[in-house]
Amino acid sequence: MHFWNCIPLVALGAALALTPVQAADEDTTRALTALKAVTKEGKGNEDAGPAWKTLVSKGGAAIIPALEAFDDDNATAANWLRTAVDAIAENEIAAGRKLPADKLEAFVKDTKRAATARRAAYEILVAQDADAKGRLLPGFLNDKSADLRRDAITNQLDILEKLARPTIKADLEKLFTFTRDKDQVELVAKKIEGNGGNVSVSEQLGFVTFAALVGPFDNTEGKGFAVAYPPEAATNISATFKGKGGAELKWANAVPTEKSAAFDLNTLLTKHKDAVAYARAVVVAEKEMPGEVRVTCATAVQIFLNGKKLFQREEYHHGTPFDGHTGRGVLLKGENVIVLKVCQNNQTEQWAQAWQFQMRVCDSTGGPLPLEQKITMKDKTQTHKLGFLSPEAEKKEEKK
Repeated sequence: MHFWNCIPLVALGAALALTPVQAADEDTTRALTALKAVTKEGKGNEDAGPAWKTLVSKGGAAIIPALEAFDDDNATAANWLRTAVDAIAENEIAAGRKLPADKLEAFVKDTKRAATARRAAYEILVAQDADAKGRLLPGFLNDKSADLRRDAITNQLDILEKLARPTIKADLEKLFTFTRDKDQVELVAKKIEGNGGNVSVSEQLGFVTFAALVGPFDNTEGKGFAVAYPPEAATNISATFKGKGGAELKWANAVPTEKSAAFDLNTLLTKHKDAVAYARAVVVAEKEMPGEVRVTCATAVQIFLNGKKLFQREEYHHGTPFDGHTGRGVLLKGENVIVLKVCQNNQTEQWAQAWQFQMRVCDSTGGPLPLEQKITMKDKTQTHKLGFLSPEAEKKEEKK
């Protein structure tokens, strides 16, 4: 159990306020080293409690060093540091002392710092400076921090609605380019539509809207997850394979079954249990660039890019968070082949029948990349902007 969870903040704050504060930077450094060493496996917890107490006892002088120690790749350590930063801030406020606003603001603006630390610094700054929000948020519309960018977009929407100026459609269209979170993308798109405009949610999110599918392969007792079936290394979609029960399988072109770019495998391949299916998509990049393949899926998945496995997670029916699976890699100049392996188990509950996926390609912030998708329909190959909804997909949506 975390030391933070064992002691009420008010009582602890009062106790720490009575602790003599010595100007010993080495103590702060040692405390931060101990807290940064904590891992999710519980390693370092024994030293973290005393280190946390030492750090908080240093007061306002420790706030910036503590923020600098954050690491977004170590969520457990960041949690300890965040609670320490919050405790320091509360103690300083209770004592009538202000934290260094200039240093906090400079820290918030420094995009090289951990996103979680910048968010913490922003909240502390806003709590003691009523003007900070209006001053800072306009600069965060395209920020690397998802939280700061989200607040900035919400703030800008409020401003536009209050102004109600004639150019609101153009203003909303510009704001739309900064959106990343699915709900905000859809919200701003709806407002644009209400003002006579039209934008593509699918293109902004970079959804894969065309794929070649093949399956099912055997996943009895979950063994198929570790089996590298031939489609994982397929160089084209003309090959045939032996699938589950010896069935002859061929790649079949498919478009999403929903405008949200979801591919329902129960519909496209017919319902199967203890099964493995593959989806293959080709995206074209104008130059080499880093990218992320993000997948929303309730079942076990593996993500491959140009033959290299970027990600895998063997988990079934534990929720379907948007972008729940992320593979990070490098898109090469020209054609890039993305292969998604989607497994299904044999659970019989009604809620465990879902077998589908939604896949998108984006930058590290979730924003669109300058990519096209290669689409083959009726023996004709074309390229369209990634996220393009084919006439077939549009027709399916109209029938719903």
